[in-house]
Order: sequence, then structure tokens, then C-alpha cells
Amino acid sequence: MKKIIIRLLLIVLVVLSPILYLIYTFAFTGPISDAEFQKNLPSIVKNLEVKFDGDGEETLVFIHGYPDSLELWDKQVEYFKDDYSIARFTLPGFELEDNGERPHYNIKQIRMIMNAFIKGLNKEHVTVLAHDWGAVYASQYLKKNDLVDRLVLFDIGSFGDEKRPTINVKYTFALAVAWTLPEFLGDKLALYTADKILKIEDVDPNKTIADLRSDPRMTYPYWHLWNSVLTKNTTKATEIKDYGTPFLFMYGKDKKVWFHAKSWEKELQEQNKGQVEVVPGGHWFMQSSPDLVNKKIYNWLSSH
Repeated sequence: MKKIIIRLLLIVLVVLSPILYLIYTFAFTGPISDAEFQKNLPSIVKNLEVKFDGDGEETLVFIHGYPDSLELWDKQVEYFKDDYSIARFTLPGFELEDNGERPHYNIKQIRMIMNAFIKGLNKEHVTVLAHDWGAVYASQYLKKNDLVDRLVLFDIGSFGDEKRPTINVKYTFALAVAWTLPEFLGDKLALYTADKILKIEDVDPNKTIADLRSDPRMTYPYWHLWNSVLTKNTTKATEIKDYGTPFLFMYGKDKKVWFHAKSWEKELQEQNKGQVEVVPGGHWFMQSSPDLVNKKIYNWLSSH
């Protein structure tokens, strides 16, 4: 009888071990403490992968998201560098060449890195243009602030009070789990997520799995997203009535997975808190329709 009980306990432990592992990971692992982060912030910013182009009086700062790097903006930089100064950086851990480091800063810390980078440019004001997770981080500038005088967000808006689509919940959780796994397993899960759960062609018909980087070292934003959800430590999004920065929202119309609510878009326009531009393409429309996108951005910048 004792042997049977022991065997049953072992079976239960084996069955529950993945769940227990995830619970432990989400509950007891995290980024460096705020105190240590503040101490290391100058060094973190100094070691960012950066590129600077142009020498115009006005400065544009480009910020990418998952699973990209600063190279995402090459076509925009080529277009704007004759008239503007351009600064861009790669999010920590997103470098094309794996340097072996695994930084994973939470949303608040990434925003502090962005602020410190912008302050280090020594400009009175800059315009921020951000895509995907970069847009999530840059949404802090929707409120009137001393760093950013214009803001362009690409394809990532707000759902307001609406419930998030089920597919968005599924893929973000899968990528959060990918961060917690051994790297070779995390890579397979990230690839599976893009191919089978999210279905990349539903996100952008101009992309294939071969175009994406599945390296799980870049999925830490999703870990922090779900860590904040599960610990009930999420930050409330800025309400439209509180938007105080000239704001352009651009999104691709040719996709089945959406990253903003139509109700938010409608309210944004009704309250005259921002301009909306809908363009051909999917999530990465700035790459598939660069000429059109660049002209729309240029016209908006010229009128604001």
C-alpha cells in the first residue's frame, strides 16, 4: 500500500511539475530590483546598440518592438535623414547578434531606459515613432510631457474597456511561457506560436515564418505583461481625454489579428485627440508600403 501511494504521488508530481514550474517562475523570478536598476541605468543606456543619422534641427527617435531590432526602420531612416536628425536603438536583448546576455527589464524599467536615452540626446524636444512593443512603451508620452512633443504609434493602439480578443490572450501567454523555458524549448514554442497559434499570415500577409526571429530571449516583455496580470499589478492605460501630445496612429488594414479596438479609434477621432491613417499591409506595413507610409508621416510632421 505504501508503494502504491508513493507511486501515485510521483505521478501527480510529474503531471503537476510543469504547472508548478510556471507558477514558481511567474511568482518568484523577476528583473533586477529598482534600486539596482537605478544604479545601473547610465551603464545600460551607454551599452545600447544605437545608430544616428542625419543632422536636421528636429530629431526623430525610432523604437521597434518584437521580434525586431533597430534595422526595422531602415526605409524610414533613408527617407527622413536628409531633413531630420534620427536616433534609434535596439531594445536590450533584441540585438541581431546574440551577445549571450539575457536582460529582461519590466515595462516601467524599459520606459526609464527610453527616457534616459532621449535625455542623453540633449535636445529640447523629440518626436517618437514606435511600433509593436515599442508603441506600448512609448504610449507613456500620450500625456503631455517634457521629453516628446509629437508621437507616432504604429499598429498598436488601445482596447480601452473592451475585452481583449481570445487570440491575443493565447499568443501573448504562449510567448510569456517561452521566456521561462530552457532556450531550445523556448525557441520551438516561439516558432510554434507564430506559425500555429498566431498564424503569421493573419498578422501580416507579406510575412512568412522564415522572416521572423524565434529566439526566446526577446519574449521577456510578454513574461512581464503576464506577470503583472497574474499579480494584479497592471498599470491603467492613459485615458483619451488625458492625451496631450500631438498624436498620429497608423495601422495596416490587411490583417485578421487586431491590436486596437475600433471603439478606441472612433473615440480618438471624436475627441480630436489624434489623427488616424489606415494603410495597405499588415502589422509591418512600414516595410511593405514604405513610400506611402513615409509620405503620410512627412505630411503629418509638416502640419504639426
